[in-house]
Amino acid sequence: MADFQFQGEIPGSKSVFNRALIVQSYFPVLDLQGFSECDDVVHMREGLKDIRDRSRIDCGEGGTTFRFMALRASRQKGVHTLEAAPRLMQRPQAGLLDLLKQLGVQTQIKANELFIVSEGWKRPRKPLRVDTSESSQYASALILNAWLLDFDLEFELVGDNVSESYFLLTLEMMKNLGMRPKKTEKGYLIPAGQRISKLTWNVEPDLSSAFTMAAAGALAGESVIQNFPEQSSQPDLVFLQIFKKMNVDFSLEGSNLITRKSANLRAVEWNLSQSPDLFPVLAVLCSWTPGTSKLYGAPHLTKKESNRIAKVSDLLNLIGIEHESLPDGMIIHGQSSQKLITTGRFNPDKDHRMVMAATLMKLKGHQFTLEEPQAINKSFPEFWDMIGIKP
Repeated sequence: MADFQFQGEIPGSKSVFNRALIVQSYFPVLDLQGFSECDDVVHMREGLKDIRDRSRIDCGEGGTTFRFMALRASRQKGVHTLEAAPRLMQRPQAGLLDLLKQLGVQTQIKANELFIVSEGWKRPRKPLRVDTSESSQYASALILNAWLLDFDLEFELVGDNVSESYFLLTLEMMKNLGMRPKKTEKGYLIPAGQRISKLTWNVEPDLSSAFTMAAAGALAGESVIQNFPEQSSQPDLVFLQIFKKMNVDFSLEGSNLITRKSANLRAVEWNLSQSPDLFPVLAVLCSWTPGTSKLYGAPHLTKKESNRIAKVSDLLNLIGIEHESLPDGMIIHGQSSQKLITTGRFNPDKDHRMVMAATLMKLKGHQFTLEEPQAINKSFPEFWDMIGIKP
């Protein structure tokens, strides 16, 4: 089996792109620099074009797209229908509906559609209470859509701060674009009439995707990621710290991140509460690491595009890797030398990150049939060309 070789740029972060597109919808003069053709960004881009007095918007399978779009559509007076994939509508939405209600917006969910009837946001009589126990996306959606209001908007964050790092990413990005939120005792106040102070925004590479390509280099050859940001508010930048702990052979040379096949990997214990998207690929990396690794702190993994704890367990069972599933992660008993399987099937359950994880196993020589490889298009349609193997 030939060593893996990759050199190139990673497409723009879908998290950052979708946030930037919402801002651009309020200020069309904002020029976005970067590229992404993943499904989530395409749905956001097209959906924003469709907002009018009577809108019908297809949000696809993206939770971020759906939640951000719901708040964006509710700023527009009229009747809006947001369509979404059945799996997405089964994910927690109570916090979203409650937030819209506090803003004076009527909503109803029927089957795979969210109906919104809005006169525009009403001035709340008291600070909004934003439930962050299911997701930080409700809080992010709120501040993303707090431009050009004719009243001060005050809100408090209540519940566990699940994926708080993504809210902080949104907050930092909005500040950089010109928003001036004020910290209060329990939350934030966004003064009326907020406007942008920049005309261009550079969308940096997606660090979740970069992690996958860098892990491929560490497992199977060499990866050179060009224009890699040494500093970023994307929570997944933490993977460089994980690489150090695991003794991955990597270096930052100029703007290039280079990872090489690493012979002396070390097991790791890591709290993924703020970077849960790393879990599937990191679990694969840990499976090739001698010793026992523990990934924990992310109970919300069960409510992602799939139940990622269960699906990673399915993948490791297929390969024959001993592990124990935890309510918030997994204990993995890695093997640096694995007996390669030649049969079997793996169903990623329409989850793009499970496609990435399974493909790294195939890159290492395991031969099994990967079902639904097209699920990767949700975040990383360029993946198959970059990884260099056929799905």
